[in-house]
Amino acid sequence: MEPKSAPSSSLSAVLAAALAVVLAACATGPSGGPTPGAQGFDGEIGGWRAASTGGSGPDAKWMAVFDARAISAPRVMAMVAASAGGEDRFNLFWTPEPSLADGRVSVAVRADGGEVDQGGGPMWRVQDADNYYVCRFNPLESNFRVYVVQDGVRRQLGTTLVITKPGEFHRVEVAFVGDRITCSLNGALLLDVRDATIGKAGGVGLWTKADARTSFDDLATVAQ
Repeated sequence: MEPKSAPSSSLSAVLAAALAVVLAACATGPSGGPTPGAQGFDGEIGGWRAASTGGSGPDAKWMAVFDARAISAPRVMAMVAASAGGEDRFNLFWTPEPSLADGRVSVAVRADGGEVDQGGGPMWRVQDADNYYVCRFNPLESNFRVYVVQDGVRRQLGTTLVITKPGEFHRVEVAFVGDRITCSLNGALLLDVRDATIGKAGGVGLWTKADARTSFDDLATVAQ
C-alpha cells in the first residue's frame, strides 16, 4: 500500500506559514552595535575607487556622509548621485584589498531611494569593473539575488522572494569557499549556489544599479 500524501491544502498552509516566517525575519533589520573589526567608513578611506559596469559617461558619485542612523557612527558610505549611464548600468565602489579567494563578506545596506531600482549589496572576488560576484536585495522587486558578472555580462545564480523595508538597514552576508556561495539576509540563510566562473582571489566592494541611492555601513571581511 502506498503511503498517504498530505492534503494539498494542508501542504500549502505549511509552506505559506514557513514563507511568512522567512519574510518576517528578512523584513527586520540588523540589531545591536557595530560588528567587531568591521569598517564603518568613518576614518581615512584609501584604495577605494568608483567604477561602472556598462553604460557610458561619468561614474556615480559616492561619499562618506554623516548619518544619525549609522550602525558604526558617525558616517555611512552612500551612493548620493547616479550616473547618466542608463537603466542597465551598475554602480560600483570597490577596493582590491583585502584580496580574498575564500571567506566571508557582510555589510549593512539601506535603500534610500530610486525610481528604476533600489537597494544593493556586497561584491567579492572583484577582478575589475566587469568581473565579480554580487549579492543584492531590491525592495521594488521584493527579491534577494546572487549574480556573477563576467566580461560585463550579468548572470543570475539564485533568487528568492523577500520583503525588505526601504529606509532601514538590512544585513547581507555572503560566504564563499571554492565554487560554493551562501547568502544570508538579516541572519536568515536564503541562497545556496555553486559557480566556478571566478575562482581566484579578488577585491570587495559595494554595488547598486541604475538610480538606486543606497547607504552602506559596517562592512566586515574575513579570509578563510
